[in-house]
Amino acid sequence: MTESSDKKLAGKVAIITGGASGIGEATARLFAVHGARMIIIADMQDQLGQQVAASIGSHICTYMHCDVTDDDQVKALVQSSTENYGRLDIMFSNAGL
Repeated sequence: MTESSDKKLAGKVAIITGGASGIGEATARLFAVHGARMIIIADMQDQLGQQVAASIGSHICTYMHCDVTDDDQVKALVQSSTENYGRLDIMFSNAGL
């Protein structure tokens, strides 16, 4: 496998809802391996989300509290992400009960 194929997400900015555990956490870690520029973990599990973001690395991953059942919180999440990182390439909607 070549270097370019290893970094399929190079330069991409991604939001992963439900990213503090389970499939969302695994996805965040995989996105980092594939070169995402910034991964925003959005979840209601604050401590877990912050731990996952820190373990991936603050230079490419951050945590933001977000209840996806609240439209205003989701809008604020997207707006904050685009303002801070200039774009949003991937929205992985994974949050659930």
